[in-house]
Amino acid sequence: MAVLIALGIAVLAVLFIAAPFFFLTQRAPAAERDGAAAERAALLQDLQAEKETIYEAIQELDFDFKSGKLSAEDHELLRLRHEAQAAAVLQRIDALNGGGAAGRPRPAAREKRRA
Repeated sequence: MAVLIALGIAVLAVLFIAAPFFFLTQRAPAAERDGAAAERAALLQDLQAEKETIYEAIQELDFDFKSGKLSAEDHELLRLRHEAQAAAVLQRIDALNGGGAAGRPRPAAREKRRA
């Protein structure tokens, strides 16, 4: 009888000591996903800010051209350069969002179909 009690206590002790190893292995991927999601959100926010900066630069170019500060050739060259940068940023944003708008329906379109 004493052997069974000692064996039961030993099993409980082993389970008590080993339990954190099992729980830590299950939580580690979740922590990595949370870290990756936070990093992705920060990168997405940076890309959105860069996109807005490029759009503002394009608006400034248009204003400078209309006010006569830029020649037509300079305006066209600079505008094409900024548009290419904006396109690259938009592609990166689409890639982070999971493949772009072509791969998934817009929420407004989905709501219209249900109504």
